[in-house]
Amino acid sequence: MSEKDLEFFENRGFGKKLGFGTCLCLIVVDFINGFTDENMPMGSNLDKEIKNTNELIKVARLQSIPVIFTTISYSNSYLDSRNIWRNKMEGLNTLQEGTRAVLVDERLDYQPQDDLLVKKYASSFFGTDLVSLLNNAKVDTLLITGCTTSGCVKSTVVDAVQHGFCPIVVKDAVGDRSKASHTQSLFDIEQKYADVMTTSEIIGTLIDSVNSPAKNS
Repeated sequence: MSEKDLEFFENRGFGKKLGFGTCLCLIVVDFINGFTDENMPMGSNLDKEIKNTNELIKVARLQSIPVIFTTISYSNSYLDSRNIWRNKMEGLNTLQEGTRAVLVDERLDYQPQDDLLVKKYASSFFGTDLVSLLNNAKVDTLLITGCTTSGCVKSTVVDAVQHGFCPIVVKDAVGDRSKASHTQSLFDIEQKYADVMTTSEIIGTLIDSVNSPAKNS
């Protein structure tokens, strides 16, 4: 972004910090083989983002922060095949249920106790029971990683705000097929919807919260 753009948004009160709430959840959006395998039609290189997500998962488990994964999966049923999004992006037709494409990337620390939400569209909220899961656990803050920044990640962030959750996007743990789309989307997200932080910043904040006198008193 240009300095002029940054100044414009800052002067008009955009991009205020939301901070952490009291109960967190880590959501890993669509890090499935269909998106993380460069040989797949919808795939791209997300090695760094997966590595950083695993670092967050490790800390989340140590602090009993729940981890939720999402995937996109379609059947060959009459109605499922009429999905408008599939018609817009034909590559989505490779995400067939029962295939390797819809499985969580095996490099990720995905455990049996982790919830896996199956989506048909972009947002992790649309057509899933994510709101109920979060409300039952009294979650107020979402740490969001995954792909793509300009698509499913951004859609999930917008819906998180609209459902009353505070989203924090991990900028080096989300990725996109296009660097330009990634950069622009992170700017839009930070100005309008969520805090944007690095993996190391979030881990540092989590560790500090555990070690703080208030936390341990």
